Amino acid sequence: MPPSTEHVRAVTEEYLARHPDERASLTMLFAVLAGADDPTSRKTFPAHVTCSAILINGERHVLHILHKASGRLLAPGGHNEPSDQRLRDAALRELHEEAGIPPSAVVPLAGHEDIPLDIDVHAIDANPSKNEPTHHHVDFRWAFHLATDHAVMLQEEVNGYQWRPFATTSSPTVRANSPSSPEAPEPDHQEDAVAATTARQTDAERRRHIAVIPCRWDASRFPGKPLALLGDKPLLWHVHQRCLEAKRLDGAIVATDDERIEAACRELGIDCIRTGEHLTGTDRVAEVAERLPADGYINVQGDEPFISPTAINDVSEALEFTPPGTFAVNAYTELVDVGAVLDHNVVKVVVTARSEALMFSRQPIPYPRGDRPKYLRQLGLYGFTGQALQHFRQLQQGPLERAEGVEMLRFVEHGHAVRMVLVLDDGVAVDTPEDLARAEGLLD
Repeated sequence: MPPSTEHVRAVTEEYLARHPDERASLTMLFAVLAGADDPTSRKTFPAHVTCSAILINGERHVLHILHKASGRLLAPGGHNEPSDQRLRDAALRELHEEAGIPPSAVVPLAGHEDIPLDIDVHAIDANPSKNEPTHHHVDFRWAFHLATDHAVMLQEEVNGYQWRPFATTSSPTVRANSPSSPEAPEPDHQEDAVAATTARQTDAERRRHIAVIPCRWDASRFPGKPLALLGDKPLLWHVHQRCLEAKRLDGAIVATDDERIEAACRELGIDCIRTGEHLTGTDRVAEVAERLPADGYINVQGDEPFISPTAINDVSEALEFTPPGTFAVNAYTELVDVGAVLDHNVVKVVVTARSEALMFSRQPIPYPRGDRPKYLRQLGLYGFTGQALQHFRQLQQGPLERAEGVEMLRFVEHGHAVRMVLVLDDGVAVDTPEDLARAEGLLD
């Protein structure tokens, strides 16, 4: 038989003994427990109990499942069944049914053997086809460590999965309640394949601002550049780390059309989404925006291992407060090195008095016919809304963009404002193997 009302009440009280400030948020649960209906039945309204499994691997990453029914990226979980004698049993069953991981492959998080890590109340939309009104789920979230080497095996109702670092797990209450460093049991074999976001994951939970790192293999000057080693880690790993250090972001994801880059992300525990082929990195970011909802997208080049997290934050902030009619935010810095001014790999920008881009070029602009001008370097650090990205994809490449190979010229040529943001950043980009050698010196 399903968990009894007495069992649900006892577990709730043990949880509240640790989190007494949450009692007021569980008023709806106590109202259900005071009634005659089964609190775990999906037919009990206006609220009923559900259970989820917070599964933590050896890298302290949390398993998230993309459910077909909701289209959301969440922990494995669902309704209680008659065979579940305890609430924790329901979480283990759901983990097995949705991810193919049996109870024998996991152990409870220390100190949470009989107490959930979190109890969360969230609203559920009405479903007329099932005669379900708008109601609430009171979700008991049970924490487990992956104790043995066991691969995730997706079931029919699941569209994809992802291992997320605890800092970016989809539930803020889980993040708040999790121990600062939960001790994992010694595994037989540490999980060695961290799954990246697959192309099937389309409607993950909406975030505020996320970094998207477009990476391709076939760079003309440096094929395979994203996986070139800088120190003992690939170049893209360093860029991803800088993004994670940016306090304003809700996560960072690599976007690539290459299976080798996708596989490397899996091994490194980096979120990755597989895209189609695109003309530019911004076109690739636009595809990500179609499948990963967010308020804003920060495009960070995959070849800038020393990009400043502060600069990323500056672009995110500028995007949040951008004036109406502005389609993009682009970072820039002052150029003092004459060699960089003449280097065609360095894109120069002319900025108007309103801090908007007037022109981008690989040539030194403006031309120093009179006084020596101040040269400005465009950084490959952009901010967009999803709407602006979709508009970008609809615009045709103009002659200037095709000639210069600078994608922000697409907006400029079509008369759209690109707001330029001055940041403090050295703009050390790795365009060639020689650049990588210089970056090694900086790393040392």
